[in-house]
Amino acid sequence: RQFDYLPDKVYVLTAGCEAAQGQMARDMLIVLLKEHGSPADVELVDVPGDNIKQIGQMVNDIVGTEKGKGNIVAVDVTPGTKATVLGTIIGAGKVKVDHIFYLYIESLQNASRPYLEIPLVLQRSHDLLKEVR
Repeated sequence: RQFDYLPDKVYVLTAGCEAAQGQMARDMLIVLLKEHGSPADVELVDVPGDNIKQIGQMVNDIVGTEKGKGNIVAVDVTPGTKATVLGTIIGAGKVKVDHIFYLYIESLQNASRPYLEIPLVLQRSHDLLKEVR
């Protein structure tokens, strides 16, 4: 909402997640994106949960493909394990993504709720690349 960025395609990294859980997350994300006007092409990508290097290579391949098509590419490192986040940052950094988003939530109260259901007063959204450049 804050950065006026709505993706046309989303890759969701799943690390050891059961297929049913991944599919449920995908379906929920599609509904959320469509509510905001996105065509909502969401693809699940299973990554090894503890192999930062391999996660980085997989993200590098995905981002490289999207950048090769001329797309603006953003990654969101809010959810995920440390290995998944580190692998994503490493892989995304090699091919120069356009945005790295992170949502800081001031309180753990309501933190497990979907992003749009967390009270705005508790949210601090960041585009990390813009902040450090």
